[in-house]
Parts: sequence; structure tokens; C-alpha cells
Amino acid sequence: MKAIEINNLSVALSGRDILKDISLSMDEGKFLGIVGPNGGGKTTLLRVILGLIKPSSGEVSIFGKPPEDILRTGGIFGYLPQTLKIEPNFPVRVIDVVMMGRYGKVGMLRWPRGKDIEKTVECLSMMGMADLKDVPYGQLSGGQQQRVSIARALAAEPRILILDEPSTGIDVVGQEDFYHLLKGLQKRFNLTVLMASHDIGAITTYVDEIACLNHTFHYHGNPLGALNEGVLTGLYGKNVDVLMHTDMCDKCERLRRE
Repeated sequence: MKAIEINNLSVALSGRDILKDISLSMDEGKFLGIVGPNGGGKTTLLRVILGLIKPSSGEVSIFGKPPEDILRTGGIFGYLPQTLKIEPNFPVRVIDVVMMGRYGKVGMLRWPRGKDIEKTVECLSMMGMADLKDVPYGQLSGGQQQRVSIARALAAEPRILILDEPSTGIDVVGQEDFYHLLKGLQKRFNLTVLMASHDIGAITTYVDEIACLNHTFHYHGNPLGALNEGVLTGLYGKNVDVLMHTDMCDKCERLRRE
């Protein structure tokens, strides 16, 4: 079944063209990496799919329905924005942050029930964070906060997981662990995953498909095809070097042994 269908999508914001002539067809259960430079429209595309931005032209359907309908009824998306806006000193525990993902199922002005608490702890356990459930969120490292954020997204029991630059603030070795974790979640729950990233070299090993976006698609298909010089030039400009993180991790491991 098609999870996402986009036909001839264009978006203009404040009189400026952000996306032009975007078409995309994505099967349920696939992992798509959306790569491109900062300002190339990655976040805008994700927000259109989520139903948060209305396109200037074109059509978008999520499991055959408009994004606005999905947004009203809920239960389809788990969303990890670039930053989870929680003040570092705000007194909120890890488990409270994850429980935010259950609000769509709990309902407005209702207390979480036993099954909501169980699901929250289950999601934390999947992320290896259950032992820290009562720790203030602001005391966590960047990598730990990202794991909590994914647990929050999973608590909604989504069919589509959308992540916007999720590895920001995580070191190279931590990024490899993080992407491996996402791949496991995709397989375990048959999740459809869309992940925006500026780092094409980091994600090619993990995604099923890759879409190269700089206002329009310069490539969409097999991840290795995105490493073509012509694609990279159209995406980032001339004189681009791609650092594959597997090479970097080998160097890190040698340094640790030394």
C-alpha cells in the first residue's frame, strides 16, 4: 500500500518559491532519506506531509487521505522536529516528555491511564532509557535526549515516523548507533520512515531510498545512485567531497586502540 503520494507539489512562502514540482510515491514500510543543503526545503516538505503547511499547488495523500484529515484524526504520524523546545531548567522528567506523545490518545483534559503509562515505559525501554525515566530531561546528553524524543514519537503508536535532522548534536560514533536503532525500529514495526539530513554520506547505508532535494528533486532512488558526481553537483554545487561515516568510524576505532 502507498503510504505517501505527492504529485506536482509546489510551495511558496512569503513570496519565495521553496519547493517546485515535487513528485514522490512511497510504499508502506520503507525508509526514505531526504538529503540536501540547509535552506533547500527539507523541513518544508516534511511539514507539508504532516499537514502543517498548505501547498501552493499539487496534491498530497497519506494512505489515500489529505494530510489535513490525518492531522485532525491523529494516530498516523510520529514526529521528531529538529529541536524539542523544552527549557533546560524546566522541571520535567524524562517519562513526562515521552507521555506527551500519548496526548492524542489520552484526550484533552484527561489523566493518563494505566495502559498509557505502560506504553510510555515500554517505549523508553526500547530506547534503553527506562532507568532514566525519573531524571530531569535537561540533564541528559544530546544523544540521550534524541532517544527520549524518539520514544515520545513512538508512544503515539504511529504508522509513519518523520525525523528532521535527528542526529544534530550527536558525535559520529553516536550517529551510527542512532541510525542502526532507527533501522531496527523500521523492521520491527513495519514503520514508514522519512528522515531529513544534510549529511548524505551518513545515511546511505541505512535507508531504502534517497531523495536529493534542493528546492526540487535532483535524484530519487537507490541510495548509492545519489553519490553520482552530477547529482552531488546539482545538489550542493561544485567541488563536493562526501565523507562516508563508516570510514570515519574505522579511524575512531583505531584511535581508541592506540
